[in-house]
Amino acid sequence: MRYPFLEFNTRIDLGTTTPDTAAARLSRREREVVALVAEGLTNREIANRLFISERTVDGHLEHIREKLGVNTRAQVAAWFVRQGSETEAPTVAVAPAIARQSPRLVAHPRLWTAAALVLALLAAGVGILRLTAPPPPEIKTIAGVVVAGGGPSGDYTGDGGLATNAALSRPSDVVVAPDGAIYIADYGNSCIRRVAGGIITTVVGLGNEPLKNEAFATGPTGVRLESPSTLALDSAGNLFFLDAPGGDLEVWTLAANSTVKLVASLGHSRAAAGLVFKVPIGGLAIAPDGTMYIADSAGNHVWKRSPNGDTSIYAGDGIAGRSGDHGAAKDAQLWGPMGLALDKSGNLYIADTGNNRIRKVDKNEIITTVAGNNNFYGDGGDGGPATDARLAYPFGIAVAKDGTIYIADTGNNRVRKVSTNGTIEAVAGTGQRGFWGDGGSALEAGFLAPEAVTLDAKGDLLIVDTGNHRVREIPGIAT
Repeated sequence: MRYPFLEFNTRIDLGTTTPDTAAARLSRREREVVALVAEGLTNREIANRLFISERTVDGHLEHIREKLGVNTRAQVAAWFVRQGSETEAPTVAVAPAIARQSPRLVAHPRLWTAAALVLALLAAGVGILRLTAPPPPEIKTIAGVVVAGGGPSGDYTGDGGLATNAALSRPSDVVVAPDGAIYIADYGNSCIRRVAGGIITTVVGLGNEPLKNEAFATGPTGVRLESPSTLALDSAGNLFFLDAPGGDLEVWTLAANSTVKLVASLGHSRAAAGLVFKVPIGGLAIAPDGTMYIADSAGNHVWKRSPNGDTSIYAGDGIAGRSGDHGAAKDAQLWGPMGLALDKSGNLYIADTGNNRIRKVDKNEIITTVAGNNNFYGDGGDGGPATDARLAYPFGIAVAKDGTIYIADTGNNRVRKVSTNGTIEAVAGTGQRGFWGDGGSALEAGFLAPEAVTLDAKGDLLIVDTGNHRVREIPGIAT
């Protein structure tokens, strides 16, 4: 069975056109919508202001983004601000029926007095108002660099030196240990690397021995990995990873004596067979009590492994599809599930990649969709309900302590978040494919097929920028 959604590297252009503001021609209504977007209004608020439907607002925004050659609401607002000195902002009219019912407002002398007092306090330096928005979060690279001659597959260099000087090859996952050490699935190099104190080393892989129990993890006599795409940590900080030696989907762990141990074998998997660039073979999440959840991407289901070793299907009936919301998770259909994440209440979130959505399995094992409109890939919906938005092959997912969901929107070259009120917005990436932006706003940075996200204890968001062979960080985004 083929999985065409996994072939987006060769079939789908993940980029967008460069904005040409001089050529942009917006209608009056579209300029009204742009002005309200720049004010920070949501689609619903814009609809109420203009007395039109939310669907109409969404349609206007889609046309606006096409005309301006941009992807996000932030870029639309930025375009409006840049045009402000050249073009008069449109006046948003009030519907006549409402205007007739509204009394004429006349400023009372006391209001003038109050306004004068406010201005006087501001002139005196009293900080009673915040007139400017906080600066957007900045982004930086913490591991990986493109070396000369590395090509589209990256390279392997730098062990024992600074992680920011080391070369990676299509990294696919990252986790952060309680002591601050960072583990990277250096998938293209078939190894796992560790960054501590800014120094990078290889901790599993690159040996000559087949993957087997009690074998050394690395070094000349260490193991050879095949598909080390996915990582997880248990509550004690022990490292676990997925691999598929001989085609069997397995969970392994790195022991304290620098050997590897088999934890679970889930049978044959067809993951990533035949693709030019291998995609992750699945997802892995570990609950505080040691319960494991393992996504078999090729098998279209998620396994549950109890601490006593019992293993059973937790979600997905094995048939690629999108049915089953609001019913039992094990009877639902998934399509190529990738990343997994748990919240503090024990709910499991699944990056249902082929269905372009994020799904949730609650503690009663009922499945629902929390992001993505269930039908087509795309890039839209920021500022509105996440379940009305479009995603493009989301691979990775992380959940903050407060329940905010962060999504590696891989096909859109962006990272998005779903707030606890169900609203979705971009937090990193313009949507254009490429690499730029370090040291500046995360929203203005360029990515290339980011496949994973994770949060550390400080609330820093780590992003695996797979196509750029880097791991990047947005400090303090979830504090």
